[in-house]
Parts: sequence; C-alpha cells; structure tokens
Amino acid sequence: MDLNKKKIHRRSLLCVMVFIMALISSFGVMASQTKDITRVEIEFSEEELEYIKQGKKIRLVNFSTRAPVSYKEDGELQGISIDLMKWIEVNTGLHFTYLELPVGANPVEYITQGNAEVAVGVFRYGDNLNNPDIVLTDTFFASDVVLVAKKGAAIDMSKPLKVLVPKGYRMGYQFLTDNYPNYEVSYAENMDEGLKAVQKGTADLMFQSVYVTDEYLKRPSYSDLMLYKSSVIQEELACAVLSSEDPALVNILNKAIAAMPEEYTRQLIVDYTITRMYYPTISEQIENNPMLFIAIGVIILGLIIVVILFVRLHSRSKMMGLMFQHDEYLKNITNNINGGLVSITKKDGFRVTFANDRFWQVVGGEDCTPETDSLFLDYICDEDRDSVAAGLEKAWLDGKMLELKFNIKSNDEKMPILLRGTKNSDLNGQQNITCVLIDYSRQQALKEVLEDEKEMYKLFMEDSRDIVFYGDCKTSEYTWPSFYEERFGVVPPQFIYDGKEAEAFKDIIAEEDMERFLMVFEELKGSKRKAETRVRLKTAKGEYRWYRVKLNCMEKNGKLYRILCRMTDIDKEVNRMQRLSDASMRDKLTGLYNKNAFYSLVKKYMENEQKKSVLLFLDLDNFKSVNDQMGHLMGDEILIRVAAGIRNIFRSDDIISRFGGDEFIIFIKDSDEAVAESKIQHLREEIMRIKEDCHAENTGLSACIGVGIYPDDSQDVEQLVSKADEAMYYVKQNGKNGYAFYRDIKGNAEL
Repeated sequence: MDLNKKKIHRRSLLCVMVFIMALISSFGVMASQTKDITRVEIEFSEEELEYIKQGKKIRLVNFSTRAPVSYKEDGELQGISIDLMKWIEVNTGLHFTYLELPVGANPVEYITQGNAEVAVGVFRYGDNLNNPDIVLTDTFFASDVVLVAKKGAAIDMSKPLKVLVPKGYRMGYQFLTDNYPNYEVSYAENMDEGLKAVQKGTADLMFQSVYVTDEYLKRPSYSDLMLYKSSVIQEELACAVLSSEDPALVNILNKAIAAMPEEYTRQLIVDYTITRMYYPTISEQIENNPMLFIAIGVIILGLIIVVILFVRLHSRSKMMGLMFQHDEYLKNITNNINGGLVSITKKDGFRVTFANDRFWQVVGGEDCTPETDSLFLDYICDEDRDSVAAGLEKAWLDGKMLELKFNIKSNDEKMPILLRGTKNSDLNGQQNITCVLIDYSRQQALKEVLEDEKEMYKLFMEDSRDIVFYGDCKTSEYTWPSFYEERFGVVPPQFIYDGKEAEAFKDIIAEEDMERFLMVFEELKGSKRKAETRVRLKTAKGEYRWYRVKLNCMEKNGKLYRILCRMTDIDKEVNRMQRLSDASMRDKLTGLYNKNAFYSLVKKYMENEQKKSVLLFLDLDNFKSVNDQMGHLMGDEILIRVAAGIRNIFRSDDIISRFGGDEFIIFIKDSDEAVAESKIQHLREEIMRIKEDCHAENTGLSACIGVGIYPDDSQDVEQLVSKADEAMYYVKQNGKNGYAFYRDIKGNAEL
C-alpha cells in the first residue's frame, strides 16, 4: 500500500513538472497579426482579363529566411511580402502557388531554370535591372538598408572595414563592393552568424534591411548591438518575371501594385514590426536572468522543505509511539531529518528524553556524546532561557501548538532557532513535548538574499530606458522610477484612486490618447490579466514621445492586488513609420499628392463637410511637343515649375495632386465659382510665364481646365473628377487653351 502511494506521488510530481515546462515553453513564440484583405476595383484590358480567365497556377518563389519580410513559421511561408501577394491574388483573380527559397539561393536563377514563373522580393538594383532574361515589376515594398555595430565601438567609415552580408543577399554585396571598394566585404552563413561576429569583434559591421535587423535586435542576446547607420540605401523589392512569359502577367501585377491601398501596406508593416513581439525561449530566459531562476529554485526548495516538515509534524503522534518500540528504526528516520528533533518531559525541569543526531551535533559538535536525561534549558542561551521555560510551561498546561524563536548554544556560538512542538503521550502513557528545531539562520540568510535581489532589481530598473512602475490596489499607492521627473520634468502621481485615473494621468499622457489608455486600464481591472496599447507621454516643455504600454496584474486569493506597468520608448519607430507613410502619398517628381492620396483626402473631407467647394482638372496642351522638341529633362523641369506655381496660387490646405503625366487636379475647399475663375486666370498666366522662362514658345504649350462644383455637380469624388474631366475634354476639342464649367457644357456632354 505504501509503495503504491509513493508511485502516485511521483506520477503527480512528474505531471506538474511537465505542465510547468509546457506553460513556460509556450511563451517562446513570435506573435503577429495579419490585416484582413480589402477588395478594390481594378480595370484590366481584354488581353489581361483573358489571361486571368485561363486560371493558370502561377508558381511564386519567396525567401524563407528574411523575417519579417518573408519567413517560414509553423510549416508555412509568412511575412509582409506574402500578405501583399495574397492581396494581389484576391483582387486580380490570379492563382498563386507559394514556393520556398532557401538561404543562399538566387531567385532570378530559380525562375530562369524553370522552377517557378515569378520570383518575389527581387531587388531593383545592379545586374537585375540590366538582365535581358527577366522583366521587373514596379516596386511593391521598400525599406532602408542599415549597418549594425557593437555598442561603444569606434567606427571610422573612411578606413578599411570588415563588413558582413547574409548569404544570398547578392544585391547588398554588389552595392557595398561598388560603393566601398576599400572595404573587406564577405558573406555570413546567416544573420545570427553575422551578428555574433560583430559581437566578438571579428567583423566591424553587418549590412541588412532595417526590418530584418529590427527582428533580431529585439532579442535580449543582441542587446549589446545597435543601428550604427540608420539608412545606407533604399532597398526596393519587386517581382521578377521571365521575359518569355506573357506580358499580360507583368501588366496585371503592376496594376495591382498601383491599386494596393497604402493603408493596407502601412498596417502590414506595423503588424509585422512594431506590434510583433519576440518572446524569449526558456533557455534565453535562463541565460539572461540567472539570478531570478536561482531565486525561484531556492524558493521551490524551501517550499519542498516546508511541505516535508509539515507532513512529518502531522504524523508525529504515530511516529513518537514507534520511537519507543523501535529505537534503532526511529533513529534511522529522525537522523535523516534536516533539523533537530527533541522529546522533552517536565520531570525535574524539562529533561530531554530523546534527541536525534542533528540536535547533538548542533549543541556539542560532530563528536558530541548524547546526554539523554539532560536538562533542555542548559542548551539555551542565558538571555532566552526564561522565555523558553515560560513557553514550555504554557504548552504543557494547555496542550496547544508551541512556537518559539530563541538562540541556542552551538560550539561556544549562538545559533538562531525556530522551535515548533506539541504535547502528546507515548505508548506507555508518559507525556512529552515533541519539538522540531529548525536552524533559523538559513531563513535569515534567505531573507537577506531576497533583499539583495530586490536591491539589484531596483538598480537594474533605474538604469533601464524603460519606465516601470506599479501600484497597490488596496492602498492606491503607486511607485515610479526616480528618473521619471528628471527625464520628463513632471512629477508622476503617487496615489491613483479608483475612478480618478483620468485626473491622475492628465499631466502624464497626451489628451488624444487618454481615452485609449483608460480603456485598457479598466480592462485590466476586469477579466483581462494583460493589456497593451500605445500612448504619447508629455514633458513639462509640451513635447511628446511615443511609448508602448504593457499592463499586467497580480492576484492573491483570486483578488487583484497589484498593477504592473512597463513603458517602452518607440518614438523613433513610430516616426519612421510616419515618414514611410508620407513618402507613399507623394508624387516623386513634383512632391504633390499622388492619385490615391488625392482620392483618400477628398473623400475624408466630403465625409465631414458639406461646404461648397471647387475641383479643377488641368491638362497641359501640346506637352508632347515639349518632350519632342526640348527633351524629356526639360519636360520634367516644366512639370516641376508648374507644380511649384500651383502651390503658390492656392492655399496650403487645398488638396493639390499630379494625376499622372501632364495632368494636375486641385480641390479648393470652401470656395465658389468666382474664386475658381480668379484662380484659373492666375494659373493660365503662370503657365505662360513658365513657357517664356523655359523658351518653349514654339511648342504651343498652354492649358485646358475643366471645373466641377461640389456638391452641386456630384457628392462623390470619383464622379466629380469624371465631370471635371469631361469639361476639360470639351475645351480641348474646341480650340484648347481655355476653361469650362461642367454645368455649362452639361447638355453637350449628355449628347
């Protein structure tokens, strides 16, 4: 029966250990989110529609080792470029098969050898641009390429440096060798090998995309590395298609890339970079926090000891009965207890009737001879003897559990002891107080270790760039790092009472972000145990910085008793994403809004405003003659000057766009016909001035302008543009170099 119980206990312990390890291991995963795919209308030619109807399975090959751009996880290809291609698949009707390209392989060679029809993530640089065997699509994704160095390293870019490039990153290798011929450039087997080489000092720099680099620098094992140069070159990714393939495929891909909503691309970047978290594996956690796991081990060991002692004390009555019947058996058991075991009777002043070897070793050393029937109080230090005697007397009279702390004599030294015991009777009817004596100095040492750990934690957090604070839900008192006031010039709230959070954080968090912060704060008080958001923290100077906020809660007996908060500075990442977003909305030549940005901004205005406004559709007459007679460079120069002239004529909050080629479109907010005619006159004069300044008098350069009125002509931006276009076309058919309102040519347009 006892053997079966032991087996059950062992199995239970094994199950608990397996559960704990599985729970810890489950944290070592990478979390990401993918935005739902939106559908847009794309206009295709008859040849392109015929190609789509064929239903051909198009094999796409992607890199599988460039997280977060493209990588393999849980047996599937994932990443930004994969989701972008899935968007194209949904919105075009093409059918893709996604293939994996291992590290070191060349995507262009992969398709030229007939293994796939399209290579995704090919760089628009170097040999790829001049390869007659392939056709490159427009750029579908771009990012900065950066250099990584060890923190504190003295890097002189003018001297010969050893720079590593991940295996397979051929365009990066070509760029470095073309632009830095004095550098020693070589391949690393993979990203990890390259970063470790920089850590060891066997390489000076590592060269890679900023998004791939950020993926690795999130890991604690690379905390000693930094971005040395945040932008060396712009990495533009495109799709490569064999020249022998149907041209309709390239046209379809380019139209899909042009129609792809920038909000979708921007959200993908955020999901796969800013909000995508890295959770260290259990081995990384142990490596980075050895003292924490040592402390946990000590605590677990202490709990095991307490459980063992509790079980032993719980069965002390039966054990004491066996003690007198089986003396040798009893000694073998008690001598294995990690503590003194003593049985005391009141006869002649609390005499020792039994004690294990551990007790005698404590009071007399290893060679001490047991002195059964000796007075127990003789082993107590003089200053504690009276209190121990009183405690034993009370336990003898009322029979209740006895617990005392005192100093015992141990080899001419004092040893702090915790005594726990109860009164009982042996098999012969003799009454005794059976006590367990625990070396209290060990608990004192453990307490000191925990205090040291607490101080180390405090020093660590004071040196951290993150802001870590916590609050007691019972007292409403919050503890902040001492550097907060110095860094922000604002005194953080010391007490945050329930329901008064908005008032407490008003000087800490930006007003626009307060509602979002309070929402996750309240969720934590409910059923959620973790919450996360982003807010801007305010400084005393009125400046703002973006921080990622992670909230956690701690419970005791099923009740919330502490809230923990960690704020991590993500200002640089957010600003970088904003810059990327702004760049995607602009025409590269003129700096005006592009077509997609124009539609988005005007739609947003129309959703919120019903004020009368004017839309001008401007087309440059005879612009082809400018390119033919004066060259395309002068044509570009005239487009740039026209764009600058339009900016000067219109207000800063009017929406100005280059629609493509020589077409410009302007949405004049809160305006009417009189303002429109005045602005049109200035536009025509400006174009004539530009023609003279550029010596383009013989080209016949002029402008046709069509005018649509919102909301009279239409309340939909696409229809309003179409009607202004009809008015402009009417002018072009009737002599050019003029303007017309849609309402004036409406009858002709309907005919």
